[in-house]
Amino acid sequence: MAAILSIASSDASAIVRYMVQGMTCAEVQEALDRDGIAILYRQGESGVVLYDRFVKDGAFCQALSMTARERIMVADTDECPVSKCIDVRRFGG
Repeated sequence: MAAILSIASSDASAIVRYMVQGMTCAEVQEALDRDGIAILYRQGESGVVLYDRFVKDGAFCQALSMTARERIMVADTDECPVSKCIDVRRFGG
């Protein structure tokens, strides 16, 4: 059990993080294509940091998960399309 937990925690620490406020949509897309998975974050209007985990495609989701498209604000657009994993048991499939 400890071995499984150490593998899971090492995977989480290996996820690349990007501050997207200074990135174009094309740069965000290239980063996800290259890394497969990333934490994308930005500072919200109220000063609170907003972030989420995004993926290149469904191959980077866990079992019983699927991808959902979302649009995020980046330097050159408020509508940059990205994908994230959602649990089909929670949101239906």
